[in-house]
Amino acid sequence: MNPGTILLALAFLAGLSSTGLLTRAYLLDDDRYLSYVPKLTAGTAVLLVAALSHLTYQFVRLDYSNAYVWENTAAYLSVLYRVTGVYAANEGSVLLWASIVAVVALVAGVTRGFPTRRGKLVHALTVGVVTYFSAMLLLQSPFASVRTAFPNAPPGFTPTSGQGLNPLLVDPYMAIHPPVMFISYALLTMPFAIGAAHFIALFRGDDGLFSAWVGSVIRWLRLGWLFLTAAVALGGLWSYTVLGWGGIWAWDPVETAILVPWLFLTATLHAVTNYRPGGRYRILAPAMTASVFALAVYTTSVVRSGVFRSIHSFADGGIGASFLVLMGVTTLLGVVLPLAYWMVTEENSGGTVAPESTEGGRLDAWVTRSNLLHLAVLLFGLLTFVSLWGLSFPLLRSAMTGLEVSVESRYYNLWSFPLVLAVLLLLGFYMDYDREGLRRSLAGLAVFGLATLVGAAVAPSETWRLASARPGDAFIYQVIGNASALSVLPPVAYAILGTVKRTGQRIAATTSRDAKLKETGITLIHVGAALLVLSLPFMYLFAGQASVMATGVAAGAVDTSQRDVGTSSYDVRVLGYERTEFPTDPEPGTYALSSSQVLTRGQSLNTSVQTVHGTVTAIREGPQATVVQLDDSQVWIGVAGNGTVGLETGQSVVARGQVMWEFVPTADAIVLAGPETVGPADDPPDAAVPTRVIATGVSLAVYDDTGLVVSGVAGQREYPEQGGLQVRDVLIDRGLFVDTYVIAGVSDGTASMSVKRIPFVTLMRASIAALLLGMLLVIVFDPRHGVRTNSIVGSSDSTAATTRDRQEGVREVSDQ
Repeated sequence: MNPGTILLALAFLAGLSSTGLLTRAYLLDDDRYLSYVPKLTAGTAVLLVAALSHLTYQFVRLDYSNAYVWENTAAYLSVLYRVTGVYAANEGSVLLWASIVAVVALVAGVTRGFPTRRGKLVHALTVGVVTYFSAMLLLQSPFASVRTAFPNAPPGFTPTSGQGLNPLLVDPYMAIHPPVMFISYALLTMPFAIGAAHFIALFRGDDGLFSAWVGSVIRWLRLGWLFLTAAVALGGLWSYTVLGWGGIWAWDPVETAILVPWLFLTATLHAVTNYRPGGRYRILAPAMTASVFALAVYTTSVVRSGVFRSIHSFADGGIGASFLVLMGVTTLLGVVLPLAYWMVTEENSGGTVAPESTEGGRLDAWVTRSNLLHLAVLLFGLLTFVSLWGLSFPLLRSAMTGLEVSVESRYYNLWSFPLVLAVLLLLGFYMDYDREGLRRSLAGLAVFGLATLVGAAVAPSETWRLASARPGDAFIYQVIGNASALSVLPPVAYAILGTVKRTGQRIAATTSRDAKLKETGITLIHVGAALLVLSLPFMYLFAGQASVMATGVAAGAVDTSQRDVGTSSYDVRVLGYERTEFPTDPEPGTYALSSSQVLTRGQSLNTSVQTVHGTVTAIREGPQATVVQLDDSQVWIGVAGNGTVGLETGQSVVARGQVMWEFVPTADAIVLAGPETVGPADDPPDAAVPTRVIATGVSLAVYDDTGLVVSGVAGQREYPEQGGLQVRDVLIDRGLFVDTYVIAGVSDGTASMSVKRIPFVTLMRASIAALLLGMLLVIVFDPRHGVRTNSIVGSSDSTAATTRDRQEGVREVSDQ
């Protein structure tokens, strides 16, 4: 058993013990042995982090005795991308996820503790998730020996080179995106545990715990939203720079999988921040809180099921029964349990719901802040369902019929667009209503709503239409598809105007610095969301593309004069051709075995083809072959043929050939090479040094009417030893208003160049920055639920929260 497996086994035992003690303490209301729990929880976190660190060390040191390392890295990669290989496939991803969840459980236990009986249940569920992940890792370990990949290999066999990292992951964005995503998913574990524990306690006849923990729930949800937003953005920016399609979103299954929990998390935040014990959202808020993590597990499971053919999918093989079980358990606790409690509650209450106070059915009795928030949560729920159904339908269809189907981007776009416009109009109305009152806000809604309808009907040209209608399209597809992109302008303007007006009033009404900063953060979030909605459709609708060809590139006979790029306003000048093979002049030790390594591995290398290096210490020439001794050892190179091989004593050499153990009595190992596979180390033969990457491209300059726009190299990278996979190297000029995006492909001496003009990318980046900065301000400076607010659980917390909620309810009614 290797050190990594030992660490995982110990982490599993520590987590299982901690979970068992906490569960016992909750069920029996007996605190004996509970003093061991903090130590066990800390031990679980330390052991899993140590296991992750050990795996990372193996990747950096290129320890190919580990099958997972061999499958996901190689010597030619820099240290950054060797570390990226740690989470390039399922096993490492689960270990990263488990380690972060373990740290979250440790932090929660240290900061909140479990002084109450129901607090023990929350901690038991959190540590239980960690324990389950540990069990998954023992069943499908990232520390499995390379003998699992080569079961017929002799004892002690270790490959001399790795398979390499998926080429699409060799990018800075992909070095950051997965850890950020798993941090967000790990942070959602605590709200899941709190929500699930709330309903478990209710079913056992205890009081719920949500009201006492709501402040903690809000903090965890906000942190999760911050990291999940960053993860979505990083994934989109990766698509923009690596895939060469000139966009950040294409409704790929993996993209949709991360968007689904983001949409539902946004809805959950709106529900939880307006939760009132015994009143508003008393069931829905804790139910949604418990469901977010379950939804993240479900979408992760779906895209790892092997059904989808996604350019973003980097994990080979299916998800395994363990992930399906986790999906089932989280769905049971996070979805089925709250639904069952709601059904039982409704049945016991006779199916009636007590309405909010109304007076004779007046409009102002129905148009309240709480009802508007109900509508916002509903709209976000519908947006989540649109994406969730598009993601799940191919899986269901395949399960029922065995046929693989795909859902087109137009499904997502056309169903989501009217819902997004409705959310923006509702946002504008809510903000305006909060400041101006009902009558004036209704007038504003009518004006901007009418402008939206007019904008949808006015399309200055076909370019403005959202989609072209097809024969046989459903009626809704024809209506929405023929709508103009102008329809997005009034809702965006309404949302921004209402938000800014409301913020100005609120900031002026408070003297608290923290409250001012919180309101600024809320404004940045809502304005950033509106600007994001504005930028995305126009980025695609108004992107222009034209192409041009250049011949004679590889032969050096390319025409370097300026030439027009189709019907665009651009000109291109091809300046030259570049071709580079990697690794370039690598150290022999990175791709070849030394004589001492050959002797150490011994019989395991017998009959295998290897590359070796060393210093020539003796040369013996014979009539049929020449043999060369390396490092004064029992390792010799045998070169077939008579005559000299051009080597000298004291020279460093590299050779590639079949290793024959005890082939002759006078040597332990002979490497049978040919004249073309042996040579000096400073100029090794091509056959000895594997070419991992072939980068080809054209050096070019792009001009418009104002002069030079961008210059550089555009082309592609090919990975010969990974099935010839290719990755685009795009050239991007990030302008203030328009990005110039250049793609080039070189084949048979001809360069095909496409120049794209992509607007609104800077606005998109600014909107993402506003979302992240806004939530960061809210997390830090919220006077009530900021990270600096004391939140020790106790009975007084529930009472204080209830008192505050009643005061806010009275204030809301008096404001209407």
